Amino acid sequence: MKIALVCHHFSLKKGGLEKYTVFLSRALIRKGHEVHVFANTFTNEPGVIFHHVPVIRLSLPVKNLTFSYLLKKRLQKESFDIIHSMERTFYQDIYRVSDGINPVQMQQRYPNPKIRFIKSLGPRRLVLSYLEQKIFLKNGCRAVMTNSQLTRRHILDHYGINPDNISVIYNGVDIQRFHPGVGKNLREPVRKALKILPEEIALLFISNNFKLKQLFLILQAMVFLQDSSFKLMVIGSDNPLPYQKWTEKKGLKDRVLFLGAQKQVENFYAASDIFVLPTLYDAFANVCLEAMACGLPVLTTETNGAAEMICDGINGFVLKNPDARQLARYLVFLKSAPERTRIGWQAAKKASVFTFEKHLSELLSLYDRIRFQKTG
Repeated sequence: MKIALVCHHFSLKKGGLEKYTVFLSRALIRKGHEVHVFANTFTNEPGVIFHHVPVIRLSLPVKNLTFSYLLKKRLQKESFDIIHSMERTFYQDIYRVSDGINPVQMQQRYPNPKIRFIKSLGPRRLVLSYLEQKIFLKNGCRAVMTNSQLTRRHILDHYGINPDNISVIYNGVDIQRFHPGVGKNLREPVRKALKILPEEIALLFISNNFKLKQLFLILQAMVFLQDSSFKLMVIGSDNPLPYQKWTEKKGLKDRVLFLGAQKQVENFYAASDIFVLPTLYDAFANVCLEAMACGLPVLTTETNGAAEMICDGINGFVLKNPDARQLARYLVFLKSAPERTRIGWQAAKKASVFTFEKHLSELLSLYDRIRFQKTG
């Protein structure tokens, strides 16, 4: 098949959406498909045919609109079996809802209706709303692809499209890279380098958006715990200064390690005992699946699509109405090494089913269905 993949930035140095597109391009090429990538910025990948899509850089809304408009013009110059977009655009066969939908994002970030209404009138939100309506309500795509039932429900609730046009294809995890054995040789040297004692319990948080993923909630839980045996590793490129000041004020300075962005995240899964991500909203946080694959108990929220992988008390815990005291209670329960081992083993067992090969097989089936619709 001749396949067009669409994303603003084609690079492993960006977020989950961008990394997914790179990994997908590699997998499709290995399967013998011709892969074209339409993006504004690009990192060279063997076998990928790159098409530059310019943007006007006045503001983010203008970038989004010009990218969509100019992308459509470029795509229409060629014929593709499948146009698979990871972004909100005017023209695609399949739209992958990578970061959830705008109305739900607004509800989660601005619970106060008055503030939400004011924020919804901002240029960025108006453009996102416009693009989503073009996609969902005005035949902007042939099929919608989500990575969780959570996002599927949100789309049906807010846009009322035909349920048959939504395919849920869960994320896959690289089980060669992320597996329980990562800790065998890495755990001790990484913990030693970070000055985490063998008897201490290492919590891990990974995100580039500390506010959205509620890092502050974890810090509050640590204050309630008043237990110096818990240490927290914070990985991500977001600004740590406000959180560092707060931890110093609350006497947590020596118990919270701000480690910045890290390439070899498996090193930190290996060094950890519990993975915590109390996110406000995530279509599907793949870090949760990676942590489970490495044999870690995962604590997250029901507003994270990855929570669909978790059975409470079996392979992790899902916070229903997340607050710091509830989180602290789960951490106290997981202080028991036998419980962590039991839950971590079940987490790895669950995650091992969700391979990238399974994901790719389901995606190619969707491609075949869409191609049949186009030719039929």
